[in-house]
Amino acid sequence: MHIRKALILALALAGLALTVSACGGGSGTPGGATPMATSASNGVATYNNAKYGFRMTYDKVFTEGPSSIGSAGGSGPDFTIAFADTKGTTVGGSYEDGVKVSVGKLASAIKPSQVPALKKQFEASVKQLVANLSSGKIVVPVRPVSVGGARGYAVGYLFSEGSTRFMAMTYFLIKGANEYQVTGQASQQTWSALQPKLEAAMDSFTVK
Repeated sequence: MHIRKALILALALAGLALTVSACGGGSGTPGGATPMATSASNGVATYNNAKYGFRMTYDKVFTEGPSSIGSAGGSGPDFTIAFADTKGTTVGGSYEDGVKVSVGKLASAIKPSQVPALKKQFEASVKQLVANLSSGKIVVPVRPVSVGGARGYAVGYLFSEGSTRFMAMTYFLIKGANEYQVTGQASQQTWSALQPKLEAAMDSFTVK
């Protein structure tokens, strides 16, 4: 039993390239997504996506960006959305501190009991992905995680974009035939301040 390798390799780990407008994505995101951002007294908002079956609560230091839809039959993710700190690190005009969620389809549904058997495959795929990043280096080895109703693996790594060094974390979560990649990243200069907010958002990720 194997995950379609093309999917794992296509959902690239790093480089959020968060093209976020000042007003965020709002309710008009394309592709049938139905997000809902709800303000709360503690300064957080909740994004809900009915089509792809997930929700995430995030600190309002992050701004919702426009979603993107993969092309039919393509090897990349079916859906991607990012939430950026618009006062944070920029590279080439893109906001780079924030959280990104990508959703892709596996070749077949995976049962939760089967996920532990996939560790070696994930380790090999992640090692290859990080090696392809500029100055990529794994700093927190692949480890099992269970987040919001889905099981999978997590990894922490460093990489560079131009002269800027970044720290990032990614959860690879499997629910049925869906693979969710939840990535939080920030430059080394902003990481210590944003890490608690990034981790809180990632840990709030819930699959329906």
